[in-house]
Amino acid sequence: MDIQRFADTFFSPTCIISVQKTADGGYGDIRIAACNKKYMEMIEIRLRDEKYYVSSDAGSVFEPDSLYYRYFPKNRSFEDVCFRAAVLKTPVHTYSHMDNIDIWFDIYAMPVDYEDGDVCYCAYMASPSHNPDIILDTVNTVQTSNDVLKTCIKLHKANSLRDAMESIISEIRQICKAECCTVLLLNDTDETYSILATDFKENSTIKRVTEFNNFYEIAASWINMIGSENDCVIIQDKNDMEYYSRINNPWYLTLVEAGVESVVLFPLRQGHETLGFIWATNFDTNETMRIKETLELTTFFISSHISRYKVLKRLKHMSYTDALTGLPNRFACNEHISQLIANNDRFTAVSIDLNHFKSVNDSLGQDAGDKVLIGITERWKALSADESSAVQNYLTRINGDEFLLIICGYDTDKELKDTIDRFAEALIDPLTVEGCDLYISASFGYAEYPTDADSADSLISHADAAMNEIKKANSSDHILRYSSDILRNEHILEIENKIRAALENDTVYFNLQPQYDIEHKLRGFEALARMKDSDGSFISPGEFIPIAEKVGLIDKVDSMVFRKAADCFSRIIKKSGLDLTLSVNASVRHLLKNDFIEEIQELISKSGISASQLEIEITESILIDSTEKALNCINQLRDIGVKFAIDDFGTGYSSLSYLSKIPADLLKIDKSFIDRINSNESSKQYVAAIISMGHIMGLNVISEGVEEKEQLEALRSIGCDLIQGFIWGRPLSADDAEKLVDSITAQT
Repeated sequence: MDIQRFADTFFSPTCIISVQKTADGGYGDIRIAACNKKYMEMIEIRLRDEKYYVSSDAGSVFEPDSLYYRYFPKNRSFEDVCFRAAVLKTPVHTYSHMDNIDIWFDIYAMPVDYEDGDVCYCAYMASPSHNPDIILDTVNTVQTSNDVLKTCIKLHKANSLRDAMESIISEIRQICKAECCTVLLLNDTDETYSILATDFKENSTIKRVTEFNNFYEIAASWINMIGSENDCVIIQDKNDMEYYSRINNPWYLTLVEAGVESVVLFPLRQGHETLGFIWATNFDTNETMRIKETLELTTFFISSHISRYKVLKRLKHMSYTDALTGLPNRFACNEHISQLIANNDRFTAVSIDLNHFKSVNDSLGQDAGDKVLIGITERWKALSADESSAVQNYLTRINGDEFLLIICGYDTDKELKDTIDRFAEALIDPLTVEGCDLYISASFGYAEYPTDADSADSLISHADAAMNEIKKANSSDHILRYSSDILRNEHILEIENKIRAALENDTVYFNLQPQYDIEHKLRGFEALARMKDSDGSFISPGEFIPIAEKVGLIDKVDSMVFRKAADCFSRIIKKSGLDLTLSVNASVRHLLKNDFIEEIQELISKSGISASQLEIEITESILIDSTEKALNCINQLRDIGVKFAIDDFGTGYSSLSYLSKIPADLLKIDKSFIDRINSNESSKQYVAAIISMGHIMGLNVISEGVEEKEQLEALRSIGCDLIQGFIWGRPLSADDAEKLVDSITAQT
């Protein structure tokens, strides 16, 4: 594993720590194995500034794989965090104040799934306060510090931020001996505020914030009043009150009306953003400085945690929301369906596809098409928000002009059909776009769980099949329920017969698509199934593979591709001497066959390739269908050296709970995400998040479908390991793949 490259994939200041584990269960040397540029800058600032501790032999620049106490004071708490994360494989989040350095750090240590003999690794992220020099400079009371720390440590143990804050603020009020303590958050976007937590002394007569009109304006005025130079506002007597009556009279009037006689007010800041405020009122003014110390330290912890909470909340919102319409997207839909299935609920999935939508884009342009989608969405949202019926609707946008509607809470088939009818009738009136009245219709195919399907994948597939049947038939009926006959239509039977003929005549063949590392070094090939008609015309794999899966022939197609590709690959590596990898795709049906392990062992034996050169691509759905059997098969093959890749990540369930169960080596990001990686910043951030997640879990990450230079540069900038796509190599015939490898060996 390239430790430095791994460190460079992180955006925040991060170092990779190595911990030597000892035979007695303890630890030996702890080193900073590598760090990214931001963390290196932090270390080298310390090397240049005499006020910081560094070892006498530290030098003037950071050296990788140095003992950590070359640059920082020896610290048992730090060593314990690294040991737990690296050796015990336990994620750690804590706060630390290192000896001889008056800076508080927000610490995250994440296990790295890689070991080198007795050396284990973790990714270590330490974020100092944005105003670190004052965090504890004024905290002279050890007891106050301890009290606050004991209280605020609840933040990173709680499942609910609000519940944790309610408990914390109650304890902080008591530590301050104040009549009231409150945390208020600001939302600048819609100019509103929310009370995150508040606590009043029993029998308090202070008026609540919510009793005042337009309190957002009062709270917003504190930002300029406090400014950047002063860290807080303290009012402890009439002279202070008179002063603030002159500089902020509206606030002064609310203080008087509320019955406030003394107050300490701190902003909750993260960087240049003011998140909100915390205050304590009506306390013993003889202890004003102790109150200030308490709130100052509390502010540090709360600001850091709220900022992380908001970032995670935003990331989840971006990941689960369609940017154009604001509807839940495919990922949110999959999660919603999984929850309904887990609850054993009866519900229906409705696959909706707009009719002739392409003609709108072609004639009026994409902007007009987007307006149509937004207009239709607004109509359907209004129906989903209707609470006059017990029927519940969950509308999602899957892709382009495709939507999926989840309906539950109905009692009869008529109630279900009436609900779908209302969504169809919402399209009757025209939409006016670019001065044109557009009449839009849609096809609605639906399937019910558990009547028509027993899994999420099959439910959606059956709803799609019903919808496609409407479009194929060009029928006046625009709503159709799934039936098993739909999947056995004439076209499917025709393709099925062609697959059977190809298998019988041994004419299923393969192409090899090159896979490269980010520096354009050949890593290996993926074997892709191909098939021709009896007249020699090419049959698209997008057509015959889904049908092979539906009719139970995909395992036979897989086996034929495995055998032929392995024989070709064996010739290539024997001739070139290169250490390459052959990736093959295994369907759920194939991998779960009783003789799959024996088939792979025989394949390795007959072809002469080593097990470590074979990589089997699987999808997360394997674990959904048969977790125990699938994992047993995967682990047995990994024991002999075979590698596994998780294919099409992000297009199915993409759940961390499933992902963490699969003992894989590689994560493949689906082409659909690469297609839009440069369309907006959120799309790029989403791909970056997948890459970081894969790295933390010890997986290499490959992006497939890379076709443009801009996509390649974006992937390089966010730390992608491997590339597959037309930009560096289209699928090749066996002969052309061999020529490619010959040209590479000729250059070495």
